Amino acid sequence: MSGRANTSGLIHFLLGLASSRASGQVVGLIAVLTIVWFAGHLAGLDTTDKKLIAMLAVFAAFVIYLIARWFWTKRSGDKLVEELATHNAGSQAEIDEIQGKMTDVLKSLKASHLGAGHRGNAALYALPWYMIIGPSATGKSTLFANSGLHFPYANANELHIQGFGGTRNCDWWFSDQAVLIDTAGRYTTESADNKEWLSFLGLLKKHRPKLPVNGVIVAISVSDILTSDSEGVRHHVNLVRERIQELITELGVVFPVHISFTKTDLISGFEPFFADLSEKEREQVWGAYLLDESEDQSQDPAELFELRMEELYQRLCEQRLSKLARERNVHRKALIFDFPNQFKSASIKLTEFVNLLFKDNPYQEVPWFAGVYFTSGTQEGTPVERILSGVREQFCSVAIEQTQETITKSYFINRFFNDVVFKLQDLTRGNRRERKIQRWLKAVSVSATLASVAATVALLTTSYTMNSLLVSAGEQKIEVLVDKAVSGVEPAEHVAAFMDVFEHYTLLQSYEQKLPWRFILGIYEGDETLDSVASITQQEMTTLISMPIQNHVKQELTSFSEKWALAPDMDSKNVLRQEYYRLLKLQLMFSENPEQMDLEFAAQEIGKHWRSLLGLNFESEELEAFNSKLDNIVTMYIGLFGKSVDEPGELAFWESDEDLVATARLQLDTQPEPEPLYQQIIASKAAKKKPLTLRNLLEPKNRKLLNSNYRVPYAYTKAGWEDYVYPEMQRIVTIVSSGDWVMGTANEAGENLVDKSKAQVLEKAIRALYFKDYAEHWFALLGDAQVKQFTGLADASISLAKLSALDGPLTQLMTNVNKNINLTDKPVAKQQKVTSDAEKLAEKINVEMPTVVVTKVPELGNRFSDLRRYTQSSEPGKASDFLQQYIRTLSTVHSDIKGLIGSNEPEAQAMEFAQQLLSGEDVDSGLQASWIVVESQLRALEPVTKKAIENLFKSALRSSFDSIAVVSRRQLDEEWQELVYSLYETGIKGKFPFYTKGPDAAVADVAELLNSRSGVLWKFVDDELTPFLKKRKGNWEERTWNGMGVGFDKQLLTGLKRANRVTRSLFSKDSETSGFQFQALPVPQRGVRETYLGFSEQSYRYRNEPEEWRKFSWPGKGTTEVARVYAVDRTGRRVSVEKSGPWALLRVLNEAQIKWIKGTEYAVNWAFNEQNKSTEQKLTAKFMLKSGRSNGIFSKSTMTSFSLPNSLFSKAQITADLAKLN
Repeated sequence: MSGRANTSGLIHFLLGLASSRASGQVVGLIAVLTIVWFAGHLAGLDTTDKKLIAMLAVFAAFVIYLIARWFWTKRSGDKLVEELATHNAGSQAEIDEIQGKMTDVLKSLKASHLGAGHRGNAALYALPWYMIIGPSATGKSTLFANSGLHFPYANANELHIQGFGGTRNCDWWFSDQAVLIDTAGRYTTESADNKEWLSFLGLLKKHRPKLPVNGVIVAISVSDILTSDSEGVRHHVNLVRERIQELITELGVVFPVHISFTKTDLISGFEPFFADLSEKEREQVWGAYLLDESEDQSQDPAELFELRMEELYQRLCEQRLSKLARERNVHRKALIFDFPNQFKSASIKLTEFVNLLFKDNPYQEVPWFAGVYFTSGTQEGTPVERILSGVREQFCSVAIEQTQETITKSYFINRFFNDVVFKLQDLTRGNRRERKIQRWLKAVSVSATLASVAATVALLTTSYTMNSLLVSAGEQKIEVLVDKAVSGVEPAEHVAAFMDVFEHYTLLQSYEQKLPWRFILGIYEGDETLDSVASITQQEMTTLISMPIQNHVKQELTSFSEKWALAPDMDSKNVLRQEYYRLLKLQLMFSENPEQMDLEFAAQEIGKHWRSLLGLNFESEELEAFNSKLDNIVTMYIGLFGKSVDEPGELAFWESDEDLVATARLQLDTQPEPEPLYQQIIASKAAKKKPLTLRNLLEPKNRKLLNSNYRVPYAYTKAGWEDYVYPEMQRIVTIVSSGDWVMGTANEAGENLVDKSKAQVLEKAIRALYFKDYAEHWFALLGDAQVKQFTGLADASISLAKLSALDGPLTQLMTNVNKNINLTDKPVAKQQKVTSDAEKLAEKINVEMPTVVVTKVPELGNRFSDLRRYTQSSEPGKASDFLQQYIRTLSTVHSDIKGLIGSNEPEAQAMEFAQQLLSGEDVDSGLQASWIVVESQLRALEPVTKKAIENLFKSALRSSFDSIAVVSRRQLDEEWQELVYSLYETGIKGKFPFYTKGPDAAVADVAELLNSRSGVLWKFVDDELTPFLKKRKGNWEERTWNGMGVGFDKQLLTGLKRANRVTRSLFSKDSETSGFQFQALPVPQRGVRETYLGFSEQSYRYRNEPEEWRKFSWPGKGTTEVARVYAVDRTGRRVSVEKSGPWALLRVLNEAQIKWIKGTEYAVNWAFNEQNKSTEQKLTAKFMLKSGRSNGIFSKSTMTSFSLPNSLFSKAQITADLAKLN
């Protein structure tokens, strides 16, 4: 047995060695070393030494990896042995004993073919691990003991029976084929031991994370199932499913689950039925393998089990007759005959168990049931009969008193392990979560590997391709350039071709500094072509830049010299001066004085002239990229010149023209004008920094109180004066007042001597221009500043409280303005900093510093003298006396507003305040007093200062008045709509006589609204609007306070004027009843026999007798409200118009043509157009009407033009008020 095991172990060792991970790693190492040796030159390993060093590095890394892995494996094995021993032992003696036995086991395992190649505790990882679970006394240990497996231990008998490691927790069975774990039955059935059970599973997961177990065997005693009712069976199922689910969850794998029904010999008739089997036949497997058809879950394993049980039953029935024939004992024959029936009966209960066990549970992962098998060990017991009387009769069975013979053989166990369990050791896989993670990791690793391979191949291919393209592109661009140069194309085309070559040249130069990633594999040949490309570039620069531009500059100098000579006056020459000077400077830089090279100036001028020669529109967006390339060429062109005439560079200097230079210097040698120099200072980029706004002069908390959109340019601020304008002014004045190398006035040492008297005169003139604009900008800033519009009384109160604070926004504004209008005459930044530091030091050591007298800019003294009354204070940071006086007046305004808010009826009080202010009654209000103070202060100022601060100081008062007006408008508008407009809208609007097509308005409604004595409209005007309105020459006008009123809509003023005409027409003075009187006189007409005018029992029938004036009154005294006019001709034809209702008379009059004659006399003509359509002879009725008083009752527009707005104020005003309130 030992020899066969060793021979088998040797074969397995060789096969395992060939397919082991170590062999694969060695092969991989050899492959990598081979690649380094044969392909290393592609990665820059172009010498044998470099290749050997790289190979040594790879080999060293491999050795380090093996050592690290060996240490890790040994440590993991040691830890596993230690924890397993601790977990299974209760004392130190037991731990020592277990560890000793573990050492013996490992030595034995090393001799097995599975343990071959492993050292020490690492051998534990070489074997598959299986676990058996089930209730106590189910024959789990007996199953292992009779498995026929080889357990290579020193004391085999002891270990075969008792396992290894004690029985408190689990038994360990180490065979040369697998490690078998016999768990304690209490782990399955006792919930109190669940924590210990989970701890044991955690131990397995910790030390065998990839493959904790290769399979699980569930051992269930047949007798436990057959003797249990349905509830008991369900209890067994729940226990088994819970343990399986815990295994899946805790270990993170799904494994084959083998159901083993043990103690099958307790089914009645088992031993007699199988007694004739040989030892070899007893080793076979008896059960149902389910995995072949249920692995893909296409068929329910429970249904498949029922089918397999039926097949087993049929197979037993087939064997029954032959077994009966061979048996001589009558009693045993009866048992043999009855055994298939007993098995059939038992299968019902077993099927119930399996169905429940295999049932899907959405809250648990479905176990991987590999099969159900029947086994029998050597236990003893009384056979169980499950057959019922009806079944027994069906099978002609009789009850036989049984005695169980002692079974000393095992059935269907040996090959159960070898042919079923161990065959499926590689089917373990992760649970749903683990499989998902593994699939993801596998996908990532495969993708990363493929990506790495693809990236390497792509990098090599890209490097080679890009190098070829780079060289080819350079050659092609040079060929195009040569072709353009030879063929004599337009300069622009020649330059475009040169730009391509230049771009290629700069690209090669950049690669010399830092090689791009696509060339990192060493496939780069651009450096070999760099010198030839540089030579071509320099030649083309001479051809395209040097020669054309120096000729162009000389031509321009000649042209300017001629223009200068023809210029009639100095102004004309000043126009030419700057450009003429720049041309001369450029010519000298590139010919006689290269040591004076100004790179910025040279680049700007060369670029400008080159663009001019090319004749392209470089302002076009299409040429933006072309323009950028041109600038780069110019920059490199300038850098190729030498530093002096004695040190030439790659390009030759321009030819010198002494006569041309001498002429230019002679013409330009005139006194400079201050205006162009001043504009030069202000127009510089340095002077265009971020401008100063009102926000910059205020702290964040005060910025919402004052507004100004004006922006003071940086050059006209204190910082601009000190940091830029003054130094720049000194620099320019010094330059133009001193020797100039361009003008040839520098001394022999190249030093420029300053003409101080000339410099002083020029500086004074420039300063005058600058400070004149400086003052205008600050006056403009203050002139645009104003207090924000208050949104209401509450906002006005809060804002005025802040504005009236002595350290509020106005003080802060004036303090910062003062800093900018009191400038140091000759600021020196360093000196100021030293003085400031000295003052701080003196303050620390308590030493008094002498007062330093700082001279202020004299040009701003008189300009800002009045403004300084408000900005300059005797105490730093405090408000001046004038400003304090103004701020105190704001305090009184604040008190007024605060009093309005604190009253019981703030809206009513606000309206009363506005009424008194507009009517001039309350002359002692704080608002009125403040206005008087401001006016008195402003009258004492000169006009420019007054204009600058008037808007700022008065805006707070205007906003205060407007906040009161907002409340007044809202109050007035609400009362107007409630008292007046509601009556107008319901009783008059859209009705006759105010709308000719509307229904009649009730006379009482008209009287209620418009009567002169108690009419709602005129009562509202007298009670509410009189303080806000005044009447002048019949027209209504709005009262104002210092040009401000509440802002009535013009429609209201027009409506009141027209309402007055209606009232005068319909109502006599101080009368509440409507009515008027008039006289009528008929006008005789040829062909008209009779004319009639009448209404309400008043009439005038005229039949060509002498006419007379007759009196009428409206309304009439009759009961009928009918008005009629008609005319009858000689033939008796009659035309007429008739109207009814209270306004019948006016309706009849509206049908006529009315013409004013004089005074109150009108001519009225009824043409009866509709009735006269069918006749040639037109029949009309004519009367002369004379009103009893001067009114417009006979004018149709008097009534129809009258209307009242729904609001006293315009929509824009209401919208603005709502915006403020919201």
